[in-house]
Amino acid sequence: MGAQRTKGVSFNVVGTIGENTEDRLNWSLSLNGRHQKQNYRNIGSSLELLNDELKSTSLTRYRDGGSPTDIWAVRSAGIDPMTGKEIYIKKDGSYTFDYDINDEMVVGNTEPLLEGVFGTNLYYKGFSFSAYFRYRIDADYFNTELYNRIENLKTTEMTSYNQDKRALYDRWQQPGDQAQYKKITETVSDNETAPMTSRYVQKENTLSGESISLAYEFGEQKWLKKVFLKNMTIRANMNDIFRCSTIKAERGTSYPFARTVSFSVNMTF
Repeated sequence: MGAQRTKGVSFNVVGTIGENTEDRLNWSLSLNGRHQKQNYRNIGSSLELLNDELKSTSLTRYRDGGSPTDIWAVRSAGIDPMTGKEIYIKKDGSYTFDYDINDEMVVGNTEPLLEGVFGTNLYYKGFSFSAYFRYRIDADYFNTELYNRIENLKTTEMTSYNQDKRALYDRWQQPGDQAQYKKITETVSDNETAPMTSRYVQKENTLSGESISLAYEFGEQKWLKKVFLKNMTIRANMNDIFRCSTIKAERGTSYPFARTVSFSVNMTF
């Protein structure tokens, strides 16, 4: 049905900061990263029927020159302070209150400008410490939390379940309000869905603690021989211990993630 081309660059840098055999010292730093772009080719109009089906349910389109990581939606100028309605931007740049799916265009890309891992590894007289952090820079993200739980809130759900407080306090309520979400009277009913627009696309910059480890190797010490040990190492590990991001999004509802802390003792007899 066509082709997909991926172009990019990746790098991996490792450097030794300090090294001393007598003091059993070794300290190194590492950094790797990746930048890439993808696009479709030679598709023509063969997938337009599929694109039409995706317009109401998905942000993905299959078109020549497009990318599998593109976000397709109608552009939004925000909420009109006087009426509480969303202002849509047409392809010619004019404003309208009438949503038209034919005005959709690429409004973002989930592929980051740069992503990778950096870290350090230190060993000194039996002590060892390592830490690795994952980063994502300048990626676009369609925040489904805002779309599903706040803007696309069903009228029957408003009184039946607990809701995100932003569904009420961040909505337009009276003329002159500079609000992020449409007025409550325009909350969608059970048989309709609010349109997907660029208003839910946010810029993502993320730093996470992927792996942190601290250990001590006792080596050949006299007290070890008294308990019939040749060597013993104690170690503490932390995985995914923190995550800092420029956006707030729900994580782990369907496939829960875990912040893991573990301890271990290795003994050699």
